[in-house]
Amino acid sequence: MNCELCGKVVPEERLEAIPETKICVGCSQRVGGEFVLEIEQVKTSKEGSMKLNYGGGVNVRLVRRTLPRR
Repeated sequence: MNCELCGKVVPEERLEAIPETKICVGCSQRVGGEFVLEIEQVKTSKEGSMKLNYGGGVNVRLVRRTLPRR
């Protein structure tokens, strides 16, 4: 597979580690990483409650960063 930004071949090792990748390591470093983590706290208290949200969980999503075009 070729990098979507520079056209160089993406190494097999990278594809094995991150199968959903579309860019090479060099381009990933240049754009600040291909993916961004979006973290959202899950509210565990009832609506209108004044209690703090202790022990609540979080939802974590891996979102692809918008990549510049060649």
